[in-house]
Amino acid sequence: MQVQHVDIDKTTTASVDVDPQKGFSELCPNELPVVGALDIVDELKHNHSKACITMVSRDMHPPGAAWEAETPRNMLEPVGLPEVDIKWNPHCIVGTSGVELLPGLPAIRDYDFQINKGIDPDAHPYGAFYHDQADTLSTGGIEFLRAKQIETVIVGGLALDFCVKKSVEQLLDAGFKVVLNLASTRAVFPENADKVVSEFAEKGVIVVDNAESLVVKEIP
Repeated sequence: MQVQHVDIDKTTTASVDVDPQKGFSELCPNELPVVGALDIVDELKHNHSKACITMVSRDMHPPGAAWEAETPRNMLEPVGLPEVDIKWNPHCIVGTSGVELLPGLPAIRDYDFQINKGIDPDAHPYGAFYHDQADTLSTGGIEFLRAKQIETVIVGGLALDFCVKKSVEQLLDAGFKVVLNLASTRAVFPENADKVVSEFAEKGVIVVDNAESLVVKEIP
């Protein structure tokens, strides 16, 4: 269930943009285009305005990885490797435009912290905060948030039903208060979105329709 109003203490809040890359948009139609991906940019920037720390993660994949589907028909076939569950169309390959952030977002170095994941050819992590699917090899993001004394994390990005979902779960497990702005994310499979949101609500995630619901508390 979405809430209408959330008070935000900007001094202890971070925003995390999960994989907002061209490879997940119509700008790279042969990769993994998510419907509506380009529409999330303004809302991601609204998320930034509510936070004192901004973070971004990127898929940074090598060519010829173990998870690459031979053809689009092979996508989602099981692989069965310890760190590769299913096949995906080649996407966000290092050195290609698919790696780049969506137009209109800040330059990568303008974020306070960046996470690059998925560079190993025999691993395909989803969440932004660990390099492995068992959540044991940290990317450093959680440690950075703790060092900055962050308590609340506003999450958006691509895609809701995979990398965003796993990133939210990782943040919850680490003890953070998590806010999901639905206007700043889209799903690979839109028919799964309601189920994902319901699961989030059951786990204590605060779900809002857009950034207007996030009200920064005035400091006396």
